[in-house]
Amino acid sequence: MEGIKPQSYMQRARGQIDFKMSGPNVTHLYQSGCSKLMLPKTYGIMKEAVLLNTAGGITGGDALNINITASDCNVVVTSQTAERFYRSNMQPASISIFLKADNGAKLHWIPQETILFEGAAVDRTIKLDMANDCDCLLAETIVLGREAMGEKIQKCHFTDQWRLYEEGKLFHSEAMRMTGDMEKLLESKAGAHGARIISTIICAGPNTELLWPIVEKKLLSMRSVSAASFFNGKMIIRLLNAHCSNGRTEFNQMLMELRSQPMPRVWQL
Repeated sequence: MEGIKPQSYMQRARGQIDFKMSGPNVTHLYQSGCSKLMLPKTYGIMKEAVLLNTAGGITGGDALNINITASDCNVVVTSQTAERFYRSNMQPASISIFLKADNGAKLHWIPQETILFEGAAVDRTIKLDMANDCDCLLAETIVLGREAMGEKIQKCHFTDQWRLYEEGKLFHSEAMRMTGDMEKLLESKAGAHGARIISTIICAGPNTELLWPIVEKKLLSMRSVSAASFFNGKMIIRLLNAHCSNGRTEFNQMLMELRSQPMPRVWQL
């Protein structure tokens, strides 16, 4: 191995999930590597699918691919616990998430929070392809360091690309890039303005308009820096908070209002 740097041959985590559900039946489930999917027995109005990463976190060079298809069913996809992006000394990890909803499906993507550690390096993409008779909700939360440990992120690399399509037509696109001097970025008014937890919720579908009055009322009681917009059948909600516990609580409360049901059981353990 002379002349080869250690990081060029270090073992990396690989994981893949392909999950398809049609009506009450699971029609396809493939899982490999560090990625696993569990289907706990629940009695709510939505079937719960729980993602697990047996690697215990994400670091440089790792690669995860998650594909979820829902047809004529109600399914919520979440994660067993918070995902952690650890320090990396090599190329960024790659996470690709593809969600598809058709035939009147209701699909909710609400993993637990993602925690960025000092020196993390991750490129993530999230793509949704939905039919016009489906209702979809996507929610993600980013936590910047562990507040209880007094951690602050000074350097990291994190990119997040969202592309949402309805009947093959792009209706929402956004990109986040956090690199370089993180303290300067997070403290600036044009950045996170001092926030250490950042949440995004996007709703789309024929019933989204009915949720707008609920959101307007809920925002009035929020202590987080928050805002929402509704246009062209989609709703976008942002929540930022300097304190992770408060931000997480208000994020959960907003989701419960939007979903009119409790959070997935793994969130309550």
